[in-house]
Amino acid sequence: MAGGASRLAFKLLSTVVAFPIGKAISKATGRAWTAVRPENPPHNPKEVQTSWSDALIFALVTGLGASIAQLVTTKGADTLWRAMTGRPSPRPKEPKAKTKAAKETATL
Repeated sequence: MAGGASRLAFKLLSTVVAFPIGKAISKATGRAWTAVRPENPPHNPKEVQTSWSDALIFALVTGLGASIAQLVTTKGADTLWRAMTGRPSPRPKEPKAKTKAAKETATL
């Protein structure tokens, strides 16, 4: 595949991989919370009955879950791509530097 077409195909593959992983991580996060705490997770920190400690702990748990989901999605999509094509996954497009100052900052 050409560069742009292979990037698009890899993005589609990553999206297909991300949906079940995201769902599984979301369920695992909820189950982990209910295993430790008897009440439901504090999905809305603006609620009056949500304590600071519960909101912070839930933010940490969901942040960890999001990081794990991103890692598993990226590695899973790369593994599938290599199995399907026999080649490494395409690299993302490099962002273009708009100014000379931005180029100098990028090289530091």
